[in-house]
Amino acid sequence: MSEISRKAEGFACEWLQARGWTVVARNYRTRRAEIDIIARNNGILAFVEVKFASDGSKTMPLEKIDLKKQARIIHAAAFYLVKHDPQDQIRFDVAVVRGSLSEFRMATYLEDAFRPESM
Repeated sequence: MSEISRKAEGFACEWLQARGWTVVARNYRTRRAEIDIIARNNGILAFVEVKFASDGSKTMPLEKIDLKKQARIIHAAAFYLVKHDPQDQIRFDVAVVRGSLSEFRMATYLEDAFRPESM
């Protein structure tokens, strides 16, 4: 992972915490996938995919979360849930962070961005 991607994930964690979320895990890995952030707030457990794009970039970060990527995230979440058995409502969110190495901002935060049953 690049330094800027790591820092963008750190920014997303701080952004979530400032809104009352508790970060449960970062970079949770299985053999097939990784979940950037797992966070809990008010009975919701969110599996958060973080995408970064610099301000000058024409990249559309959301396009990088295709059905194959979603399936890998859902697979990793299933592994996490088997080991941790939460009583929370489960949700898959996407955080799009923009900026530069020295300054980030949350461009978009999509709650419930995709669902396992839509696969």
